[in-house]
Amino acid sequence: MKRTLYLIGMTIAGLTLSACHSNHSKTTPTQVAASQSVETTDTLPDMWIANSQRDKVSTAQEIKRHTLTIIDFWASWCGPCMAEMPHLVALHEAYATKGLGIIGISLDNDYNAWQAAIESQGMAWLQLSELRGWDTEAAQTNGVHSIPHTIIVDNNARILATGLRGDALKQFIEKKLGE
Repeated sequence: MKRTLYLIGMTIAGLTLSACHSNHSKTTPTQVAASQSVETTDTLPDMWIANSQRDKVSTAQEIKRHTLTIIDFWASWCGPCMAEMPHLVALHEAYATKGLGIIGISLDNDYNAWQAAIESQGMAWLQLSELRGWDTEAAQTNGVHSIPHTIIVDNNARILATGLRGDALKQFIEKKLGE
């Protein structure tokens, strides 16, 4: 029994630390880990990306509506992304009224799979996708080589942190928006 629990725990830990990588990426697991929690003073460029109704939406306009915005790069076919979604849903539920916004940018190719994931995971925030997989301009422009990947910005689109997930993301949001 102890061995089974140990194996389950190790599997969960492996999934938590893993990420889905681009076929074009030369990023190693060490580089992925090193890129987490990077603070910067760069500004996120405005991106016009289609929403689920296939209307182009400005990320800059959405970002201005919130004190903090998490830009979440994900895909329905990415196991670690789907494992991370309950954490984002909980953050959204706890902090949306305190100024937190989330913009999901999917690296899906399949519209139906993208929509099914949004519905099944309860992602009640703005979802965007070019439906071009890793060839999406948003991912390339922002140096996204593995997902899930987050970029946290203030309402002026100034990048505050990148690569935060799970408890690290929660602690960052709690610190910035207070309890």
